Amino acid sequence: MNHADVTGFYARYTDAFMRHDSDALVAAWSFPAAIAGPRGNAMFDAAAFRRNVEGLFGFYDRQGVASVTATVAALTLLGDDVALSQTDYAMLDKGGARIAGWQTPYLLRETANELKAFAAVADSEVAAWAARGTPMGSR
Repeated sequence: MNHADVTGFYARYTDAFMRHDSDALVAAWSFPAAIAGPRGNAMFDAAAFRRNVEGLFGFYDRQGVASVTATVAALTLLGDDVALSQTDYAMLDKGGARIAGWQTPYLLRETANELKAFAAVADSEVAAWAARGTPMGSR
């Protein structure tokens, strides 16, 4: 696993979000998956994760998100097949103006030459939307 592999993973991941492809997003994770947030930690199975991302599709659409960039800011190999990535996200409107941005740490594992996320910390995303006046879960 190297920086190019992880960058490719996030390119496919953000593309799936923009296409509203919950199947591809579920396939990018191994389950059970953990997502930590400021209001507590959640463990997801595939069905619960799908419901979560489908809710995010609507939320992002209501905020005017037309595209997203994901830049791997740091990558730390924790073992032969496990890495911690720090990924910078920018949500952009139709004109390319930044709506919101944040950094998310993910734990990734490579199995059978395929990268999958198994944990993330969503604190910065939650804070970014709240600072904008559109907390996650709002209209």
